[in-house]
Amino acid sequence: MSTSPPLTLAVLGATGAAGDQLLASLHGSPLVTGPVLAFAGNRRSPRVDTANWGPGNLPVYPMTALQDHAPDLVFSCLPPEVAARVLPGLIGRGIYVIDVGNASAGVLDVPLVHPGVMSALPERAVLAAVLAPLAELGVTSVTASAVEGAIRRGKAGAEELGQQLLANFAGNEPPRRVFPDGLAFDVLAEDVPSDEWSPAERLGADEAAELSQLAPELVALTTCTGALFQGVVMNVHVRGVQLDAAEQALAERGGNGTFLRAVAKNGKLHPRAVAGRPGVSWGRLRADPSGDGVHLVAVGDNLAGAAGAVPMLVADWLTAAGVLAKGQA
Repeated sequence: MSTSPPLTLAVLGATGAAGDQLLASLHGSPLVTGPVLAFAGNRRSPRVDTANWGPGNLPVYPMTALQDHAPDLVFSCLPPEVAARVLPGLIGRGIYVIDVGNASAGVLDVPLVHPGVMSALPERAVLAAVLAPLAELGVTSVTASAVEGAIRRGKAGAEELGQQLLANFAGNEPPRRVFPDGLAFDVLAEDVPSDEWSPAERLGADEAAELSQLAPELVALTTCTGALFQGVVMNVHVRGVQLDAAEQALAERGGNGTFLRAVAKNGKLHPRAVAGRPGVSWGRLRADPSGDGVHLVAVGDNLAGAAGAVPMLVADWLTAAGVLAKGQA
């Protein structure tokens, strides 16, 4: 019997919505072979000095205490402005970081497969999940458009959307701290000039291509934020593949509790239908009218995905690649 040294894991931003979901996913995971440390902002309320951990709780340390610890793997659930301050120092210490969400996009110039930071942004995982089975079918190009819920900006984003909705109905001035242009009853494109790709779009397309083993120049991704609390819905046009072959490849990759699952032809294919479920559901697979490949729709829960299944998949990828050692019986 051989064993590997136990891993010390750390969750940053453990008291937020993403942190709470991540800890729930970690509890009972085979990745947990040693201590799990929880950290949160120094200004947190005394009412959240502990974080949920299965039937019990974990003590929550201030972020300043992170310098006294050397975890093997860090899950970051931090907002961008905090991630920009904290993550570079961790990477400089040789600590592996999985960025839960989009905090490092445009802040840290590293891709998902870089051994320092791995971003678990949901639309990348959603796109990669449906592209990976099709990659060997002769894909010539991919165009995808994603709409994500307000939770992509964290708990504060979802709360502000609710406040904006109520204020609009009451005729009051809505809060605009997270979404200065407002989000209620609206869809917000990336905040860049209309003829440019945003850093998040470029990085998302590149990472989805890398995870799917496609050339980066074959994949284009457009993202926007919609007036829904959580979830991501994506329309994908995959060129160069035939309908029957695509359906078979997707079906063979999915099922049996895997990350990718098919939705019946008369099933519900929208974010609310998959709320709370990790993984990616796909459906509406159709041949392009001009014969140029296929179209499909994919949906996922960007809270359950970003803070649950996706980081676990990335962590498993790290252990399978031998980057991290996991306890073995």
